[in-house]
Amino acid sequence: MKKECVNIFFVGFLLILIQTFLQYNSEFTSIMGEMFSSIKPFIYAVFIAVLVSPLVKIFENKIKMKRSLAIGLSLIVVFSAITGLFFIVIPNIISSVTDLVEKFPDMLRSLSSNTTHLIDYLKEKDMLFFNPKEIETNLTNFIRTNVGNFKNLAFGFGAGVLRSIMGVATFFIGVFISLYLMYSKEYFMNFLENIFKLFTTKEKALYGVNFVRRVNDIFLKYILGRIVTSAVVGLVVFIVLLIAKVPYALLSAVMVGVGNMIPYVGSIVAGTIATFLIILAAPLKVVYLFIAIAIGQTVDGFLIGPKIMQESVGMSSFWSIIAVMVCGSFFGPLGMFLGVPVFVVIKFIYIECLNRRSE
Repeated sequence: MKKECVNIFFVGFLLILIQTFLQYNSEFTSIMGEMFSSIKPFIYAVFIAVLVSPLVKIFENKIKMKRSLAIGLSLIVVFSAITGLFFIVIPNIISSVTDLVEKFPDMLRSLSSNTTHLIDYLKEKDMLFFNPKEIETNLTNFIRTNVGNFKNLAFGFGAGVLRSIMGVATFFIGVFISLYLMYSKEYFMNFLENIFKLFTTKEKALYGVNFVRRVNDIFLKYILGRIVTSAVVGLVVFIVLLIAKVPYALLSAVMVGVGNMIPYVGSIVAGTIATFLIILAAPLKVVYLFIAIAIGQTVDGFLIGPKIMQESVGMSSFWSIIAVMVCGSFFGPLGMFLGVPVFVVIKFIYIECLNRRSE
């Protein structure tokens, strides 16, 4: 009877959530966004703990350090590496963006001029199969519209950087919370087990704790796997573009690498932006960008990705895209990044329920 009541409660609660979402979509999304903002320090804390924990285990188990010293040294190593990378990459990106903003109107005019010359050449050779006036009108409208849009995009990028700086305080709160999570992880697991024991049997409480550990493993492997594969893809793209002397090589490589953090959708969006950028700066060299992205995606899809990501994901491309779209609509870029492991956990719960029902 008790089990049936619990099941009825959860089904009813789920139906209420679905009905609320369908009837009050904008309000529901707004409330979810506010809840997400309020728990952001805890999300940072979990993310940092997941990122640093493997290094802590190495220092603690292999080198036999005390946990407090292992945590401190791990944080120093990770943040030193990230800071060093930022000092190398960020100034170059800022320089590229500044240069791009200054040259963007001239690039568009050059593109318009080259297109006009191409149309004249095709007309002269009697190879023109479209209306040049219509193309010219559309191109002119595109230039007039997008010069302002690109400036707004640049200013929006600057505003985003400012918001990121303002969020540093929230991030450091997350760092301090992550220290407690890593230092007292046994306490938190025991506390969680006792919470489970209040509502269920000892056996089920232990199962719940093991489930939490399994979820932690899924997120850990996914996040670390995405970081490694995206870094490799970005590096491969940068090396190819650098060898081919393609302008804005670092900026394009960073965009492709960061975009690769979001499965499928991110790569397409980042590749499209990078393509548009290279077309404006050096149209003929866009071929090298395609080659670089193809090599990077081949390395990701056939060499690194299957070895690193297969165990942590194990989900079809269709459901991965659905996960990215659904979670992204609620939680933005972070939701798009973490949507896949969330759906993997849901899949894991579904399989566990089927197995328990068949027993």
